[in-house]
Amino acid sequence: MDTSLAACSVAIWRDGAVVAREFIAMPRGQAEALLPMVERVRGGAGYAWGDFDRLAVSIGPGSFAGIRVGLAAARGLALALDLPLAGIGTLELLAAGMTGSGPVAAVIDARNSQVYIQHFAPDLQALTQPALLLLDAAIGCCNAYDGLRGLRLVGGGAPLVARRLSISPAHIDALALPDAAVLAALAAKRHAVPGHDVAPLYLRPPDAKLPAYAKASAGKPAIVT
Repeated sequence: MDTSLAACSVAIWRDGAVVAREFIAMPRGQAEALLPMVERVRGGAGYAWGDFDRLAVSIGPGSFAGIRVGLAAARGLALALDLPLAGIGTLELLAAGMTGSGPVAAVIDARNSQVYIQHFAPDLQALTQPALLLLDAAIGCCNAYDGLRGLRLVGGGAPLVARRLSISPAHIDALALPDAAVLAALAAKRHAVPGHDVAPLYLRPPDAKLPAYAKASAGKPAIVT
């Protein structure tokens, strides 16, 4: 299941193929949409919960709210069903869904002239760790891979980088969103762990701040009536 960016998707993988899938682009509302979608996909494919071997979820970076929604649902199901859980990074998920051949940089717009970025070899082996970089630093990181000709860019932050690197529009997919079908294929080959061991990958603190009155009362004992 994926809710890490502006979409909600669920897929079931069995014997080397996706056997059921639902995908809806949505900038918000994943908290209400995810579990009903899980049930529609599972029930429509004719599987009982006892048929599953593992669960998988995207862990970020991405939308703070979306990552929390997906991870909370996946952890809860893993605990209730006693199933292991695989966590897959959102940047890897975007790169794996990119068509064509050649190296890939997955880029998500993090606002404030920053991007989340990760580089992958043509076989999708990670060349760098997921990072939060200023745009200039991300450009420099791309230029550092001068041997990676035919670089492809994927993700909502791709145009920010492409404008500075003279990359062909044919090598850019700025509209790509994470898809649970791709996530399922990746997770089928990964080691799964207990749900409580799967952590979110935020890379930075949330933009939301406590109001002044909340900060002033932090640490004080609560009075309950």
